[in-house]
Amino acid sequence: MIQPLLVGGGRVALDVTTLPEALERSASSGAHLWTAEKDADALELSMREVMERATRVARHLIAEGVKKGDRVVVMLPTGPEWLAAFFGVQLAGGVAVPVGPNLSFGGMDRYAETVRAILDDAGAHVLVGGKPIEPYLPALRGDGKTLKTWVRVDEVPEHLGPCVFPSPDADQAAVIQYTSGTTGRPKGVVLGHRALLTNAWMIGERAGMKSTDVGVSWLPLFHDMGLVGALFTSLYWQFPLLMMPVESFLMQPRRWLQWMSKKRATMSVAPNFAYQLVIDRVAERHLDGLDLSAMRHAFNGSEAVRPSTLRGFEQRFAKIGFDGAAHQPVYGMAENTLAATFPRVGARWNARTYDGALEIASVGTPLVGVSVAIVGDDGRSIGAGQTGEIRLQSPSLMHGYYRNEEATAAVLKDGWLRTGDLGFVQDGELHVTGRAKELIIKRGRNYPPDDFERIACEAGKGRVIRAAAFGSNNEKMGTEDVVVVLETRPITEHEREQLVRDVFGAMVGELGIGADVTVTVPPRTIERTTSGKLRRAALRTRWLEGSLPRHGDPGELPAETAAEP
Repeated sequence: MIQPLLVGGGRVALDVTTLPEALERSASSGAHLWTAEKDADALELSMREVMERATRVARHLIAEGVKKGDRVVVMLPTGPEWLAAFFGVQLAGGVAVPVGPNLSFGGMDRYAETVRAILDDAGAHVLVGGKPIEPYLPALRGDGKTLKTWVRVDEVPEHLGPCVFPSPDADQAAVIQYTSGTTGRPKGVVLGHRALLTNAWMIGERAGMKSTDVGVSWLPLFHDMGLVGALFTSLYWQFPLLMMPVESFLMQPRRWLQWMSKKRATMSVAPNFAYQLVIDRVAERHLDGLDLSAMRHAFNGSEAVRPSTLRGFEQRFAKIGFDGAAHQPVYGMAENTLAATFPRVGARWNARTYDGALEIASVGTPLVGVSVAIVGDDGRSIGAGQTGEIRLQSPSLMHGYYRNEEATAAVLKDGWLRTGDLGFVQDGELHVTGRAKELIIKRGRNYPPDDFERIACEAGKGRVIRAAAFGSNNEKMGTEDVVVVLETRPITEHEREQLVRDVFGAMVGELGIGADVTVTVPPRTIERTTSGKLRRAALRTRWLEGSLPRHGDPGELPAETAAEP
């Protein structure tokens, strides 16, 4: 019997329990959003207009044969068309499956294979998208057994006959959130209407959100942090939200600060790497005239929160009004819709030394209705101060992984979610120390190491005997580096450089990111267990120690190639 160490008191009190209800309420209240492209003026979009556009999409989908419970892939960039498509699916009674419009920076052909795998797993016969993906429809259709209907959202007729919209049940599936990665069968997290709105309510309840708040977010809406932490929280609590494309932020991180200043934002949410990127990339001259004094909530989650980043952000931007008390390290995962723990109300973030050296930021206490337990290797609950696997009970847990009972049973048991994360409870607060899993968390997204390994072997075309990948903390960048080790037969420096380029390009083409560090080593360097599994943790230790051999000199550190996409 698992015993919780932390319990979030109180009870959830929802005013609306389905996304169509929340949209209609927001439209009736006169709420609005903004969408922004680069440095241009933001386009104001009333929720009434969002609902009208979504209604047209819903009528068209129903005319195309979409029925209650049908899965519909939404493949669009952040903007008015995405909102119309997503909420159109909800009004039509469908289940939205959000995917990125093109994560692979020119490698759409490879990325189409990933999307096709999601289409097949979800059994989605309909895809809603825009003109840019039209040339890739043959690749997305594949053998034609799954994808039957293509809807271009900008060509939906304005005038369609009347139709009756189905009323979804509160516990009906509303979204299937597919986790990152392409190896094997994709895993789709099934989230119901009630769970999604419950999590948005829990976030706002802890943060004290109200209609006078203002949010700014660059997070993509196919990511749970952007979808729930920004959009649905704004929808439920009816405060305006400015949404900017992720590319706009990555190309010019200063735009995030500029929009927060211009809109007098009180909240934003992002992974740790984004805060570090702003510290490193925003020039002093771009701070002139900016004012962040309205910020009350700078949520930081989705990957390890670095105390050094929190301090650096405060020190750098205090001069333009940023109050370090606004920093809020948080913890959650897609399987719990999103948020699980937040800092206590009014508490300044804190950290403690772990394992003699590593500084760990507290991620606070459970939100309303959430219970946290720490479990040892034997599956039994352990006490405060001891490190083990974090398990959660929550009113916003997923239904399970779509059509994957085996994977669901592996993480959901007796109402508890096995998070795969390690942590401890001290002074009544949760601290996350790492992962029991081998997932690589890069800029807030999870990547199975198998993906990098498979692509490396395929791109190596016989030059790579085997490959292993792991994550390594990069304190300066505020995220993890992807390190890939390639076993090869003896090769020249020129051959090695070409191999690294080929592997890097293939990774970017399929996953959207490449390895930060690529290491080539002699045969039999990458160890396996007796059952044949890669010993990634041992390899990572050897790499950190500098004890990996290189061709012709087993005692020397191998050559490394660090590259940026």
